[in-house]
Amino acid sequence: MLKRLFWIGLVVLFVGQGAGVGAAPRSICSLFTAAEVAKLLGTAVEAGEPAAMGTGCQWFGKDEKSYVILQAVEADYWMDPQKAPGYEALKGVGKKAYSHPDSEGGWRAMALTNGAAVTAVAIGATAKRAGTVTLLKQLVERR
Repeated sequence: MLKRLFWIGLVVLFVGQGAGVGAAPRSICSLFTAAEVAKLLGTAVEAGEPAAMGTGCQWFGKDEKSYVILQAVEADYWMDPQKAPGYEALKGVGKKAYSHPDSEGGWRAMALTNGAAVTAVAIGATAKRAGTVTLLKQLVERR
């Protein structure tokens, strides 16, 4: 009986760890350092933490006004707001990609890849389109 419980416990442990390894928050957070995000946001950030209901990672600016969210969801969630003010199609990122200003004072970029819709959002006075697009490109490449 003890041996059987041991094996059941071991299986539960591996299944639980396997589920966590493939989950978006851990994998996305592990793909970027705070220093990389800070460089592209233009201000120092805290360490990344799970975000977007478990589908991404967020880094809060130490200025308490800025943040970055990187997210990957199923491709069914792809949207392409071509009429958004400041919309710009991006070439060479996934199947389709774009960026545009965010209403909160920053930038938003999204790419459609094989099986995922990948998003980068950078908010704050130091956020730039180029940095947000670079984060998106790196997320697509590193996933």
